[in-house]
Amino acid sequence: MVLLKDALADNSYPGRGVLWCTTGDGTTLGAYFLTGRSPASQARTLHLTAAGELIVGPSDARGHDHLRHYVAARQIGTRLVFGNGEQVSTVADRLASGQDPLPALDGLDYEPTRRSSLPV
Repeated sequence: MVLLKDALADNSYPGRGVLWCTTGDGTTLGAYFLTGRSPASQARTLHLTAAGELIVGPSDARGHDHLRHYVAARQIGTRLVFGNGEQVSTVADRLASGQDPLPALDGLDYEPTRRSSLPV
């Protein structure tokens, strides 16, 4: 068996990870982690709100940056909406209003690519 910490130990930028499962005793378990390459991406924290949203926010005095600060996970009934951007709130709101999952995902844009980070 490989432990997650061991699998990630040699990876300088594993990105984000999500785990959502049911344990052997029937308990639902969720986990989310994020890492960052730049100082701005590293200056973030995860916190759970009273409303049950998992928020990625700044850990310092930086202003809101929609590419780095967002709702990472939100449960709507028996569904869990998770992701790495502001689309999580959009999809969760649509599901909460009664839309089915496929239409709730319609019309979303991809995160812009940062040309400076692409290999040459």
